[in-house]
Amino acid sequence: MLLGVAIALLAATQPAGAAPAGTSSRSIDRVLIVTLPGVVWSDLEDVDLPNLDGLLDESAVGDLTTRANPTRRFTNLGDGYITLGAGTRAIGDNGATDGQALEVDEPFGLDTAGDVFELRTGRAVERGIVQLAIATITARNEPLLLDAEPGALGATLAEAGHQRAVIANGDGTEPAGVPPVYRRSAASALMDEEGFVPAGSVGDELLVDDPAAPFGVRYDNDAVLSAFRDVWTRDSVVMVEASDLTRADAYREFVTPDQRDRLESDALRHTDRLVGDLLDEVDPERDAVLVVGPAHPEGELALTVAALRAPGVEPGLLRSATTRRSGFVQLIDVAPTVLDLLDVERPSSMLGRPFEVGGRGGDAAERRDFLVDSDEAARFVADRVEPLATVLVVLDAALVVGVLLWLRGLPRGIRTTTALRFGALALLGWIPAVYLARLVPFHEVGVVAYWLFLVLASLALAAGYRAAGRRHELDPLILASGTTVSVLVVDVLLGAPLQISSALGNSPIIGGRFTGYGNLAYSALAASGLLLAVLLAARIGRPRGPRVAVGVLVVIIVADGAPWWGSDVGGVLSMVPAYLVTAVLLLGWRVRLRTASIAVTAAVGAFLAAGFVDLARPADSRTHLGRLFEKVADEGLSSFTTVIERKLSANFRNITTTVWMLVVPIAALLVLLLVLWSADRLRALRDHYHELQAGAIGAAVLLVIGFAVNDSGIKVPGMMLTVFDAALVVLITSQAAAHRAPAGAVEAKELVRT
Repeated sequence: MLLGVAIALLAATQPAGAAPAGTSSRSIDRVLIVTLPGVVWSDLEDVDLPNLDGLLDESAVGDLTTRANPTRRFTNLGDGYITLGAGTRAIGDNGATDGQALEVDEPFGLDTAGDVFELRTGRAVERGIVQLAIATITARNEPLLLDAEPGALGATLAEAGHQRAVIANGDGTEPAGVPPVYRRSAASALMDEEGFVPAGSVGDELLVDDPAAPFGVRYDNDAVLSAFRDVWTRDSVVMVEASDLTRADAYREFVTPDQRDRLESDALRHTDRLVGDLLDEVDPERDAVLVVGPAHPEGELALTVAALRAPGVEPGLLRSATTRRSGFVQLIDVAPTVLDLLDVERPSSMLGRPFEVGGRGGDAAERRDFLVDSDEAARFVADRVEPLATVLVVLDAALVVGVLLWLRGLPRGIRTTTALRFGALALLGWIPAVYLARLVPFHEVGVVAYWLFLVLASLALAAGYRAAGRRHELDPLILASGTTVSVLVVDVLLGAPLQISSALGNSPIIGGRFTGYGNLAYSALAASGLLLAVLLAARIGRPRGPRVAVGVLVVIIVADGAPWWGSDVGGVLSMVPAYLVTAVLLLGWRVRLRTASIAVTAAVGAFLAAGFVDLARPADSRTHLGRLFEKVADEGLSSFTTVIERKLSANFRNITTTVWMLVVPIAALLVLLLVLWSADRLRALRDHYHELQAGAIGAAVLLVIGFAVNDSGIKVPGMMLTVFDAALVVLITSQAAAHRAPAGAVEAKELVRT
């Protein structure tokens, strides 16, 4: 019943008339890709850059997520270019060799680069650029289980008859004692799968000595322009890296902050003059220009620059089907965008989707302000994620210690009991407070104000729960869980503005999600929703209470699983069986083996239903679930098993890498203490509120499956157990406060208010 209602609502609530993006019908002959390594939007504000500013004002623009390595937060330049060329997250070797892209006749050791390339790959080439680290790059990406194919963009362009060229050289004279480094990883963006780029220039001919520049050299703009003219032919895709910015970013570790800013500003001005020269060679009526920041600044988590000027593309805010949010695109979207501009079919290995124009975003200045603000907000929250998780775990631990002392003889007067209950309610209030904090621009206000807001908001919510819930001992907990559910459901119906750049929501820098529910939000919603349903069933009573509870559970499943709202595959797979078991028990039906089979079948059915509904949407509007179904259709079940294997790997990797792991033993300790030292209260709760037993069984199912099917791993049960711990403390202390009697002083039945 629960599954049927949920699926019906999923189908009924699908937005009508979704406009398909489709394949580009623009007549575009050539694509110029200008890369600005390490540049974020705020870098462009305080420097006079007439050529770049003019180009960006005429373009559709966005913040670009550059995350490439799923196991690391930071993206280096090699990772960025390999990801750009793969159209899927991919990695290099942290700069050790992935910058070794040389012209065929350049010396490399005792041989030429072409000779070394032939020895390493078996492929003989007479001209062009060779990526000597191609074997290392390929080998490093195989264990990632991302199905990445480095060089996919270059290979696809070659098959379609388009010429490719790369112009880049980030080399320099290294400081004394530092071995020379090749910084030519830009070639990885347009190489084919064997590491070959047929044209371009990456040699020393692009450089001139300049003692005032990072590493003592800078671009010779005339040489770069000459190399560009040689390859800017019909049906060509040419990438020009602003390599002075590459050197400036690599040199930052050797200079003071003030000098670093001066060097970066000089590099930007020099780049701006180069961009002006390049644009003079471009025909706006038939050529497209992409501006991309392939990697964030060294050592800084940030969103970089993305822009697209092309025939038929109006200025506005960029988005893509991978982000579904105006103003944000991902690095994996660049390769599909190039192919879409040239009307070339995207290979199935590319998980990215083409850029498209979302909202207008006001005028050019307003768009730039929005992108700067979004980057700063994303950076702010990226630095709060781990501290906030630590605070929640510490508060949970403190609550359990308080219960321990209370059970072992700490004065159990009404004040102590009330303080424990209030603390548990405040912990529950902390969760919606984190999302509500997005209503205030704390990246402008400051860190102290952010933490002060969370403390005061959680205390205020706890006071409100307590004051509004005086009529019945379950009411404060109903209000607390209902607040979390309401905030999260209403937020996702409005497009999830409280999720984006939230410490318990979606980080644009990490780039996993830009809309819908992230794993922590789903965990808070699933646990709070289960708690709310069970408490309402107990509070209202039969026969209406269980029906109301089932309605609540259905609404939460729809909000979480609908592709255009929560878009949460793991949530559907875990909530449907857990909620179904809970609903069966609340309705008083007997649980048999058949019930378990139905629960499993319901989870699979809900997953398939949501997937096929999403697959029926336009290709460029599908979420990650629809794209997974699309990939399975193209490549078979092996792609699905790869996804499962990758998620399980990430799942178990998180066990040892997050503070959320500590919640599991904390929760186990709380239950053990209550069983050993306060079994009478637990029995009294179970006997008086039979619905709580149904909730406990449903919670167990939710915890186990939630852990198994979500790649955040232990974070999922960690958040859920935080909610359940606080709820259990509220229930136990509410019971004691209602009767004002020490534990064990009277029989359990006398402790329950009838």
